[in-house]
Amino acid sequence: MAQILPPLPALRAFEVAARHLSFARAGGELRVTPGAISHQVKLLEEWVGGPLFKREANRVALTETGRILSNRVNAIFGHIISAGAAARSAESKNGVHIRCQHSVAAKWLAPRISRFLDSNRDITVTVQAGPQRWTAAENVPDLSIFNSRGLVPGYREALLLSGNLIAVAPPPFLSKLPPVATPADLLSGPLVEVSFNEPGWHDQGWESWFAAAGLGHVAPPKSLSFSLMHLAIEACVAGAGFALIPDFLVERELACGDLVDVCGFSLPNTQPYYLIEPDPKPDRYEVELLKNWILEEAKAFRDQSRSTGE
Repeated sequence: MAQILPPLPALRAFEVAARHLSFARAGGELRVTPGAISHQVKLLEEWVGGPLFKREANRVALTETGRILSNRVNAIFGHIISAGAAARSAESKNGVHIRCQHSVAAKWLAPRISRFLDSNRDITVTVQAGPQRWTAAENVPDLSIFNSRGLVPGYREALLLSGNLIAVAPPPFLSKLPPVATPADLLSGPLVEVSFNEPGWHDQGWESWFAAAGLGHVAPPKSLSFSLMHLAIEACVAGAGFALIPDFLVERELACGDLVDVCGFSLPNTQPYYLIEPDPKPDRYEVELLKNWILEEAKAFRDQSRSTGE
């Protein structure tokens, strides 16, 4: 007798919506609209034969049926992720696949990775810069570096890079500022902005930075906007304007003098990056070596930043 499977896209939409208890946040994770999530959930409710969510004024809650299904679906997706990682690792031949947010790959990981390879000549590393979410048709990476969006079934994460947002500019821009510059001196710009275009995500930008500096609510005009941090950094080095960047992404530019911290005021970064791996993880020494090396590199940067700030 043929087995009747539930609609799998609807099951995936339900799993994410149940985890977030929000159709809007689920849509952000899956890169679809909240309406599309609602449609898929209704399809699954029709298949189940009853409601999975209690829809209230500004929130949703799981029904008892929804809670039971959510627990079982979480376990199932965790097994699928682990099975995929295990199958991929069997063909790896000492290769490690790491997927990484574009700017972290370009400005933090790429300048460092040769140090790992110098000590591990038998290991091949593939770094793929790409969006935070990937499709089921793509290989599950051994490791990934992205912003956290909360617990995701089948994965574990460790804090990697947090740091502080600092205002940077090329040295010639100092001539436009008083000898001891303050955040208020940057209000006239030009300002380079980073505007993330990922659904459900927002930027901690100039408005937050100026407010934390005690200037209240201001809406300074931006001269130029980029969707990726490392593009904003390159434009800033070339003289496009002041840019607000996490300090760990401009480590080299500050060290060599291409950029300067123009006023010494920083805002703690509220969107840190995490090192993410499948859970349970494949038993592979090369993945463990690279993971531990990345964590040590991040710790060394944090220790150095603390000692510099003392």
